[in-house]
Amino acid sequence: MPNRDGTGSRGGGGGRMGGGFAAGPGGSCVCPKCGHVEPHQQGEPCTQRSCPRCGTQMTRQ
Repeated sequence: MPNRDGTGSRGGGGGRMGGGFAAGPGGSCVCPKCGHVEPHQQGEPCTQRSCPRCGTQMTRQ
């Protein structure tokens, strides 16, 4: 049976951010250039952090 948005019972999903993936409070921030890893701090996106070794923008792992 379709939902109100016409996607059916399985839907398209997506969640709050629309991507269907929520990293949650755990995880790590990693530097894509040198590989330095730090624990993710809740409320501080990894992309707003710079690697302390090389200064590159960190990403979420």
